[in-house]
Amino acid sequence: MSRGRWVAGLSLVVAVGLVGGGCFTAAMVETVMTRPVRGGGLVGVLATPGGTGPAPGVLLLGGGEGGLRERDAEILAAEGFTVLALAYFGMPGLPGGVVDVPVEYFSRGLDVLSGEPRAGDRFGVTGGSRGGEAALLVGAHDGRVGAVVSVVGSGVLTPGVDYSRGALLDILTDAPAAWTVRGRRLPYLQHMIPDEMRDRIERGQPVRLSSAFPPPPDDPAELDAVSIRVERIKGAVLLLSASDDGGLPSAAYSQIALDRLSTANHRFPYAHRVFDAGHSITGPPGETIVSTTSPGPGGTFEQGGTPAANTAARAQAWQATVEFLAQNLR
Repeated sequence: MSRGRWVAGLSLVVAVGLVGGGCFTAAMVETVMTRPVRGGGLVGVLATPGGTGPAPGVLLLGGGEGGLRERDAEILAAEGFTVLALAYFGMPGLPGGVVDVPVEYFSRGLDVLSGEPRAGDRFGVTGGSRGGEAALLVGAHDGRVGAVVSVVGSGVLTPGVDYSRGALLDILTDAPAAWTVRGRRLPYLQHMIPDEMRDRIERGQPVRLSSAFPPPPDDPAELDAVSIRVERIKGAVLLLSASDDGGLPSAAYSQIALDRLSTANHRFPYAHRVFDAGHSITGPPGETIVSTTSPGPGGTFEQGGTPAANTAARAQAWQATVEFLAQNLR
């Protein structure tokens, strides 16, 4: 069984009260309706629970796999939320990779939620991996966001992913910007490629992508330049990361966000939970995870953790996400 630990930001007692084991479970509904969302350049699926009562709106973002997380949206909607699963690359009409994606695109997704009478006017944003980074970024730029859950994400802006470059080393070398705001590319922490990682790629061996992400800069000004302004989020923030993350140094990068919230005396609830697991803990529980590796562009990726720990942590992270959104949006 995977165990999680809480990192300072709230006291341990308060943090457990927010998202601890079983303190709140949303009532599951039997019927979920879905419809495609197209128009205005958006590619998404809206999932709504049956019934007539309030169903807080949540924007759900996928990670580096691209496309839509429709199953995730349906399961989250069954917990009583109005959920828009929004694709931002990797589908017709969208970029082929995470390159120069406008943050305003996600705000247009919130516009869709604002048109749903049951969704309210304060929304949640949640995402895993690259989607966790995007969730924090959206919250920092859109005042309608009342709760953010970032799962194995980052409080530091990381490089874009241009899959058209082909080989993994080419994708990682001099990677472009991932995000723009009002047409301006946001600065980011560039990749580094250690010799050992390069050798493993050339030999066709599994690699940890986390090896390509450098430690947070020691220089305060340099760190500030590439950090997400999470203290601007007008709502609660939950950071869920992994201690053996092979995809991204999510524990260290999420800690940057926690530190900014703490320094700013953020007036909304916030916490950081670190699971003893690998990168594969995003999304709702499903089939048992049987491997720590996964295919990727130009090679095989080692995600870290163990199958048992990752399976358990995924279930715990999902429960924490549902409870946190329910408590801070209702």
